[in-house]
Amino acid sequence: MLGLVSRLSSSPWAISLEHAQSYMPLLAGLLTGNAPMITGQSMADLRAEAAPKDYVATLAASGRFVTYGARAAAGGATGGATDGIVVRVMSVAGPLMKADQECGPRGLMSLANDLQRASRDQEISAVLLRMDTPGGQVFGTQSVVDGVKACQAAGKPVVALIEDGLMCSAGYWIGSATDTIIATHETCTIGSIGVMASWMDAQPYFEKMGVKFHEVYAEQSSQKNADFAAAALGDYKAVKANLTAIAGTFLGDVRANRGSRLNEKLFEKSGASAGKTGFASWAGDIGLIDAMGSFQDAIGECVRLVQAGSKGA
Repeated sequence: MLGLVSRLSSSPWAISLEHAQSYMPLLAGLLTGNAPMITGQSMADLRAEAAPKDYVATLAASGRFVTYGARAAAGGATGGATDGIVVRVMSVAGPLMKADQECGPRGLMSLANDLQRASRDQEISAVLLRMDTPGGQVFGTQSVVDGVKACQAAGKPVVALIEDGLMCSAGYWIGSATDTIIATHETCTIGSIGVMASWMDAQPYFEKMGVKFHEVYAEQSSQKNADFAAAALGDYKAVKANLTAIAGTFLGDVRANRGSRLNEKLFEKSGASAGKTGFASWAGDIGLIDAMGSFQDAIGECVRLVQAGSKGA
């Protein structure tokens, strides 16, 4: 739990504010010893449900996509039937943290490792990311983007499907790197392209309990923690400068990843480049997404991209 407290109370976030604040009751419970106990389904079962799954797309003799079905054994030694195009499906859901959460889903680094493995798996032809996330930690996000690009470099297209939910902030950073972004419904919410930091000053709380705080620094370490020491006194300039640098990288990646599909004028005018969110039609007009469709449509898009790549090879 200590690792979770540290991640919740520090580090830069690419997440929508309302979802960041939803963690505050949990953090308060951890600090006061009143955190809820996890009951019901075991974490092993939850992690198994979140593990990548393989689907086989069946083609007609003409090469046209007909249907799809779950593969017998995703990623196993034998791998199950491969009479068709194999699409590895991965979940990107909920608030995203770098490490696997002690009381929640797998982390960004696990997802990045899954993508790197898929890039090397000769039986996998494409990857589909099923997405419903408000974003999360900055740390780990670019490793997932690296995994997406590793798949693409290996000739395996990557499609993102927003499943009746969110593709926001760090989630959009990841999604923007994919070949195609599809939303299932008009109310899917896309954007929040920006970076924030939020932390809790718990020192007064502990001081009321009689706890005394002492900080001693080496003579050579005069700048250590200087940014946050200034912020504790209400001077946020240094912290804001760091966030601004990260946001610049984020925006640069979105522009590079979306390329000519992004309407730059609307991207700026709509407020999307400044962190605004909107529904699917709004995002489509700007060029933040590519199409509307279902899970089957997303599998079909994987097939189309694989076939297009084969023709171009």
